[in-house]
Amino acid sequence: MLLFVILSLVNGLLTTLNKMLNLEATHSLGTTNGTLINYIEGTILSLIAVFVMGKMHLIYFDYWGHIPPITLMGGIFGLIATLFAMVGMAKVRISYSTVILLVGQLGAGFFVDAIIAGKVIPLKILGIILVAFGIFLDQIVSGKWKQKASSENSVK
Repeated sequence: MLLFVILSLVNGLLTTLNKMLNLEATHSLGTTNGTLINYIEGTILSLIAVFVMGKMHLIYFDYWGHIPPITLMGGIFGLIATLFAMVGMAKVRISYSTVILLVGQLGAGFFVDAIIAGKVIPLKILGIILVAFGIFLDQIVSGKWKQKASSENSVK
């Protein structure tokens, strides 16, 4: 169990580091080119891992017929998520982006659990609401809400 906790913490650290690097790529290259670089690097590293591990099933075209089509959707959803994250990070701080992403993941997890398991756990809903409220409250306390409202009024 401790191993999974440690792996989750490392994953959280790597995800945040990834967001920082993606934000820099967005600023330097633009959103679509930054995303493209991200996927090219990921593809190269994945190919290296496949060759090192020796599990090269995908090079055989007849193997592709055995892959459920839904399995191939992961890359599409990953691309869309990366694009949304890069656009969002350009608008809000990375810490907010990370917490908002967490709220989205918790909400999606709750939704999937409710559909598949048929269970609705009120404490999970409360937890999601509290995290979202914390983001909103931090915006108010830090004055970001007033700054945004005043900048929108000055534009009009």
